[in-house]
Amino acid sequence: MAVRKVAVTLPEELYKMVEQARAIEHRSRSEVIQEALRTHFGEPTYRPTEEERAALVAALDAAQADPESLHEWSDVRKTLPGRR
Repeated sequence: MAVRKVAVTLPEELYKMVEQARAIEHRSRSEVIQEALRTHFGEPTYRPTEEERAALVAALDAAQADPESLHEWSDVRKTLPGRR
């Protein structure tokens, strides 16, 4: 898929919302804005299944119960396919 670079000017409140979302979700600014545009124009976006949500809740509960078992995001990201 071809991509184009676009400069966008955002009001401070929207910029802060994008920055907060990307920090929480560990995604790039471009990914957050692309998803917002897809949602706006009606393109389907990823929605986790109930099973995936349950797995996430279980993982968060486990992390809260044993914080020493957590890993730094930068270390985890290195293990993902296509990420180095």
